[in-house]
Amino acid sequence: MKRHIWLLGLAVAIGMLTSTYADPRVNGQAPDTTVTTLKGEVVDMHCFVTRHGGEGRGAAHAGCANACLVRNVTAGFVASDNKVYLLFDERPFPVKDKIAGLAGKPVSITGVVVERDGVRGILLKTVSPTE
Repeated sequence: MKRHIWLLGLAVAIGMLTSTYADPRVNGQAPDTTVTTLKGEVVDMHCFVTRHGGEGRGAAHAGCANACLVRNVTAGFVASDNKVYLLFDERPFPVKDKIAGLAGKPVSITGVVVERDGVRGILLKTVSPTE
């Protein structure tokens, strides 16, 4: 029994060491950690992608979008240059508390832009309404 406990402890220790020293590189390159500020609009990705004619964004859709985001529908951001980003927290938690009530309003966000296989996202640091 003592041997099994010792082996389990050794396995946990090795697992912790290897995860601590895991290479964060993607395709052999270090991840970009440049903080960027963008202006645009928070959207819920379900309505933004599935509704035609721009009905899934703007002030007219704000109530629906905010209700969707409270229910953890995927959050997105449409920048002023019309590039679309998925919104992620810096840690693996929902962003709904950071963006609560901001859909359909002009906002400024700061964070780290990430991209993989054509999907763009932002690791969200701050978001604030703009005029």
